Amino acid sequence: MSSPSSRQGSQQGSQRHLIHIEAPREQVWAALTDPDLTERIGCGGRVEVVLEPGGPYWAHTTDAMKRRGLGDVAVTGSVVAVDPPRLLTLDWRATWHDEPASRVTWQIDEGPAGISRVTLTHELPESPLTAVDVAGTGEGEAGGGGWPWELSSLKTLLETGRPMAGAGAQSD
Repeated sequence: MSSPSSRQGSQQGSQRHLIHIEAPREQVWAALTDPDLTERIGCGGRVEVVLEPGGPYWAHTTDAMKRRGLGDVAVTGSVVAVDPPRLLTLDWRATWHDEPASRVTWQIDEGPAGISRVTLTHELPESPLTAVDVAGTGEGEAGGGGWPWELSSLKTLLETGRPMAGAGAQSD
């Protein structure tokens, strides 16, 4: 198995997370962009994205999120850059905070053995509340796992074929 997620950089300003996943990058890409797979990782919201610069991005809420007071959409945004299955950069805004959009970049590199190195960079210069939430300092099962929870559940799904316990829409 590959190494677990790690966080580098400051909580506010910029966060960088890195994880190695024993799966080809095409599978990682699909798990990040296919709504049927996105609902099996992290907090479980279905993602809709038009994969072209300027295309819209929505991460929908689950029933559990709605019971916690969120509306139908947890995250809105737009595609800044896309190069499947290697790069996806988004302007990304958490709807539960009244803050400007931040910038999320997924970079997926594949090594010769088919292990993908996934680097997630989240630039949050004007979004301090969002920075705290996505840092993953809370309970993952309660929605406070942030990017470490998202990446851990992505790794579990792709390496085992099943969602991580407590992750995804199954936790509703």
